[in-house]
Amino acid sequence: MKPFVALILVLGLMLLSACHVQPSPQAASAPTNNLPPPLLEPGGENEVIATIRGDTITRKDLEPVLLEGYGLNVLLDLVQLDLVRQEANRLNIDVTPQDIDTERTLTMQNLERATEQMDASGQPTTQPENITPEQEEQLLDQLLIQQHVSRAEFNVILRVNAYLRKIAGPKVDERLTDEAVRKQFNAMYGERVVIHYIVCNNMGEVADVRRALAMGQSFEDVARLKSRDRRTGALGGELPPFTMADNRFPDEFKQLCFNLKIGEISDPVQIGRFIYIARLVDRIPPATAKFDDYKDSVRRQLYDDTVQAAMKAMRDRLGHIALESLHIHDRMLAEQWEARIEAATNSTQTDQQIRQELDAEHPPATTMPATEATPPATMPATAR
Repeated sequence: MKPFVALILVLGLMLLSACHVQPSPQAASAPTNNLPPPLLEPGGENEVIATIRGDTITRKDLEPVLLEGYGLNVLLDLVQLDLVRQEANRLNIDVTPQDIDTERTLTMQNLERATEQMDASGQPTTQPENITPEQEEQLLDQLLIQQHVSRAEFNVILRVNAYLRKIAGPKVDERLTDEAVRKQFNAMYGERVVIHYIVCNNMGEVADVRRALAMGQSFEDVARLKSRDRRTGALGGELPPFTMADNRFPDEFKQLCFNLKIGEISDPVQIGRFIYIARLVDRIPPATAKFDDYKDSVRRQLYDDTVQAAMKAMRDRLGHIALESLHIHDRMLAEQWEARIEAATNSTQTDQQIRQELDAEHPPATTMPATEATPPATMPATAR
């Protein structure tokens, strides 16, 4: 049995078990009677959704189960759609059915690219154009099942993304400077960075490092004394030069390093169970690739990546608006919403409290940027 069919059957059984209909005497004594009962109150809570052996399952039976299991997530999708529509109306931006079709095409292309197989040299052995429409639908079904998202929810998300892309695109295009394109080219085609870094086990060790840096000790001396990576610590925390394509390090760590200015020290960043502080020592430009040969493709790639980042930023901002202004009148959904807010707030407050206490006790070095870094999910392979 296909996984999707099995999922439908299981869901169906769950829904049936949740209904509170009682079998009629006729159905109990004569199970072969399959004549459907008359339909009642179309559109109301007693509207008949299904019948089985003479008994009815009504909308009133179905809705509480659906609301409890899926209601909040669907509601939040619809809230996001409404908010992004309001923003588009404010900017006099119209999203057409063609825009939504385009968004679906982009989504499927990204999904197909994620399924490409690579050979030993890193070249794809399958291409999106090899995938048939039927295979596209199968890929989408698999993704939706894995993410526990229905087709109806997926269509709402598509519409949200179409609005976000239509809003973000012109702004990104205006700000896509030649300098930004060249920087992206350097990262994509072989620019290397020279990084010194310090590895800590916990925030107490981070506090000691920050205090030493604030007192004027050199980064390299602090690395020799305090870094938990003894191999690089003995070298003043020096790593071999690496590119953005180097697979020895996680993407988050590489992004952090390539965004630094020469001489700049990063915020402490947690990657797995270790915490890292990095300093950019130098940049080594690409050796062979020529900017003029690649600038158009680099610009397109940078445009796509920047639009995605802008869409995420707008989506986060809409989430904050929802936190401030959403009022849910259904008691069950309101309780679920409050529980979700409380869980997220407790997590955020814990992180902020740790940082505030640390900063109060040990002010950061003046060379550190003021913004907080988001903890990556993995750690560089060189950590010991």
